[in-house]
Parts: sequence; C-alpha cells; structure tokens
Amino acid sequence: MFNLRHKAFSLLFSAVVTIAVSANPAHADPADVFPAGPYSATMISEKILYPSMFGVDKGLPVADVSGVVLPNGTIRAYVFAQNKGIVIADSTDGATFTPVGNAFGSDRGQGMPRVVKLADGRFRMYNMTSYGVSCSISTDGLSFTVEKDSCISASDFPGASKGLTGVSIVKLTDGRYRAFFSDMVKAGTGPDPHQVYSAISTDGLNWKADSGIRVGVGANAINRSAEHPAAVVHADGSVTLFYFDNGARQGLDSAGKQKMEPQDIGLWYATSRDGGLTFSNEYKVSFPSAFSNSFGNDPDVFLDKSGNMILWAGGFESSFGGYIGAVKLAKSTSAGSGSSAVKSAPTTKVTITCVKGKVIKKITSTKPVCPAGYKKK
Repeated sequence: MFNLRHKAFSLLFSAVVTIAVSANPAHADPADVFPAGPYSATMISEKILYPSMFGVDKGLPVADVSGVVLPNGTIRAYVFAQNKGIVIADSTDGATFTPVGNAFGSDRGQGMPRVVKLADGRFRMYNMTSYGVSCSISTDGLSFTVEKDSCISASDFPGASKGLTGVSIVKLTDGRYRAFFSDMVKAGTGPDPHQVYSAISTDGLNWKADSGIRVGVGANAINRSAEHPAAVVHADGSVTLFYFDNGARQGLDSAGKQKMEPQDIGLWYATSRDGGLTFSNEYKVSFPSAFSNSFGNDPDVFLDKSGNMILWAGGFESSFGGYIGAVKLAKSTSAGSGSSAVKSAPTTKVTITCVKGKVIKKITSTKPVCPAGYKKK
C-alpha cells in the first residue's frame, strides 16, 4: 500500500520527446526503443491526474503513475489514489483524463503500479507490496488478478530493510529483462538517502537479484540519493535511468541532523552501457517554471502512438494533495556532458493563477511569474 511520504515532497512528473521510432501496437513494452538524451522539457499539463478526479479528499495523495498507450492511441494511466487503491483513467490527448475503473476493484494493498504490455496482448502490473514486488495479470487492462505475490522478494535486498518500491523494466539485447527499483520510504521517517537496486529475469515473472547497487551510496559511480526509478532502452542497447534525489546524504551534520544538499533535489538521469549495471554521464532535468523545485518524483516513461517519449511524474501541494504532471522531453542541443543541468526550452505558453487578497490575475507566458505581492494559486 501507498504511504503518506508524498505529503513531504513532490510525487511524479511527465514528459514527451518528439522523435520517430518504429511502430508498436501498444506502448509500455520493455522492448520499446527510446531516443537518447540529453533531454529538454516542455509543458503538456501541470496537473493531469489529481485527488478530486477519483473522489479522494483534498490534501491526500494521488501518486505513482504508470502509462500505457492502447492500440487505438488511447493513453491509459494507472495511478495510486489514497483509500481507493490502483485507479485507471483514459485520455485521447494526454492532458485530459476520464476515470474508467479500479484495477483490483478496491484498495487491496497494492501500491506503486507499473504496467507493461505483453507480446500476447495481455497486461502485467508490478506493484509494491509487503512482500517486495508482486505481479498481476489482465486480459483487458482494466481488471487484474495476482499471478505471484512475490515476483521480487524484498528479503533478497538486505539494504532495503523498509521494503521495495515498484519497478521499471527494460528488455536487454540478450533477450533478458532487467528491473530497477529502490528501497522504500516509510511514512513518518526520513528524509533518508535511498539506493537503486536491480534484478534479472528471462520471462518477466521470475526474478533473480543482481548484486551491488546501481545508484546511491555504494554504487560504482553515482552515489546520490535515488528512489523509485524509471528506465528506458536505446537503439544501441544502452539504458537510461531516471531517479529522484530527495537531497539526503549519508551521515549527520554538526547539529546531529540528517546531512542534506537541497540544491540537488529533483529528477536526475544517467546512462549505462553495460546492460544497466553501472551508470554515468548524469544530468538533472530542468522543468518548466510552473512546477515546484521538488516536482518530479516517481517518474514513468513511455512512448505515445506517434513515437513521442512521455514522462510523467508527481508533485504535492498541502492544500491540494498529490497530483501527476506531464511534460515533453526533446533531444537537447545545449546540454554538455557530465553532471550538469539540462536546460528546458519551453515553447508552449502556460497560464498560472495569481492571487492578492481578493484580486485574481491570470498570467500567460512560456515562463509565467506572479507579479510582486501576488502568490501563485
């Protein structure tokens, strides 16, 4: 089940890249081939999924989204809604969604969904549970039944004592699958530094733990805090991993508090050329200004019907609750190599609402900012 740590920071984010790739009958397949980065981000919509859409009380989370594009081009979202479980919504344009069901009929303790389309037309959902990661199956993508309570066992990862997040899966050049996930965040704890782990499988149902750490303390290259990742594969077999850094670092400061690097909070990504074991060449995603600095946790990445790269992620506002936002990612020509920020190049105008007492103003721009004395609503 989902925990309320999403009240402490942003949950999820989304993005799309406009680069043609080979056609696929329904995307969110681990074998989908994505354009390589570095990327720049432009706005689709600040909030595509939110509490009131699913009957969730204001201030509670809607989080941990997963996207699939159906054969007719419909974009389907699976997302955790507090006290509802895994709910489902469809869209024809990727910005406006309509609820269409509940994956398990109600809240059955399944959290952090990640859905993939199988070669035989069925859908498999991977969820975070008390066991680690469970696998469920569906013929229509709407009603799911559990296949295996523990596809990936939390006990195989001693460093993840609080459990595992949901997974992201890619198909490797040798035909095997690699799943990426991090240790879990528990409500009322932290912030703590997190680590990304991985597992290997030949069938997507039975998994064996990889040794070592992909990103985080103890990794070969990148040791920043990294949680609930999303992974994509490229034409040359390389793998790019997206992960959220909450700013926490190993150890305590001179005041006995958790060491923090708040300037690093946000969504990062890095690439592996050894099948998803060692990651380097890291970048930070720069989002449109409508999003808060802490937006971008729990990302998901998939291709739309035109081959565009969609990346969704989440945010949280205490007066609103958890929500999912969407942006477009495009190949950036300005980003350098190494650990540097990817500069966004927004070409789509965004409208924000600014309030000063009873006066309300709407500001429309590629980078809208509230006038002095006004607060963004």
